[in-house]
Amino acid sequence: MKTTINLYASLLFAFLFMFQISFCQEEQKEEHTISFSTFNHRAEIDSGIWLGTIERETVCIQLMDSKNRSNPSFMISLCIPVEEFTLNTSGGFELNKPSGSIKFEGAFPNDKGYGDFTFVKNREFEAFLNKEGIISNGDDRYNYFKLFLGDVSKEYVLGLKRHGYKPTLKQLGKLGIHGVDLEYINSIANTNYKGLEVDMLIKFAIHDISIDYIKDLEKAGYGDIDANMIKKFAIHDVSVDYINGLTRAGYSNLDPNMIKNFAVHDITLDYIQGLSAVGFANLEPGMLKNFAVHDISPKYIKSLKDTGINDASPNSFKKAKIHGLTARYIKRTQADGHNSNELSDYIRLKIHGK
Repeated sequence: MKTTINLYASLLFAFLFMFQISFCQEEQKEEHTISFSTFNHRAEIDSGIWLGTIERETVCIQLMDSKNRSNPSFMISLCIPVEEFTLNTSGGFELNKPSGSIKFEGAFPNDKGYGDFTFVKNREFEAFLNKEGIISNGDDRYNYFKLFLGDVSKEYVLGLKRHGYKPTLKQLGKLGIHGVDLEYINSIANTNYKGLEVDMLIKFAIHDISIDYIKDLEKAGYGDIDANMIKKFAIHDVSVDYINGLTRAGYSNLDPNMIKNFAVHDITLDYIQGLSAVGFANLEPGMLKNFAVHDISPKYIKSLKDTGINDASPNSFKKAKIHGLTARYIKRTQADGHNSNELSDYIRLKIHGK
């Protein structure tokens, strides 16, 4: 029986530590790493089983529910320095934080261990939240556990209050799990984005919108764009270097939404230079976006021009690509006696199936 349990534990260890979760929320803060994933928001997240290893004075533990081990409803990873854990008299150990504690049954023979865990709220902290108007709404174990994972403390809640924030329990959990600390909020308050709504503040943190990034955008002439657009910039990796590169390529003072569209459609500086090399320098921004949307490459333009086409407008090349016109088609029709050098003529032939 013991051999079977040990075999099961070994297999589960291998599964859990190799398993990569697509839908996770991560916080990295010095030596602390948290990965929080749920597949059912009604999961009984405050108890289950744990498996862990100790490496270089760091404890890495996986938490999951014990009722459905083959298809868990939640999975949580913690990597925390050994000294933050305390032993208890029952032979297990605990991880204590302002909002509560996780009590672990079991031990770490040979730096690997497994057992059961239970999360216990700090009732004094819960009463403090209620006093501050952050009240539980029904079964809030899922959101409350995020307070624990995010190291949310009384000082943090009072710091939010000083900035005028009155988050719900759910928002407070998100602020904690995504590492939105008071230093970050203080820095935001010294920019044009002072007073961001809580949900947008969380999104700024999720998408790694740093204070330096905000200041660099201001230097590049985009210090007054709305918060939602900055979020979109971050999502689509719009760097300040990219914006400055567009300026050097002749696209200065672009509308922020157009810059975002350029990034979405992968309009690189190399692409702009390639178009310039085949006769399409300084395309109007909307047409440049259309070229990218329809995958009109410099190679495609050159192939059509090499058939003898000349002086075709950007719009003609866009229509040619939309209707599937190729250099091979033009050469075939030329071989059949069609000698026009107007791209529009070949577009009409292609449309009518000739």
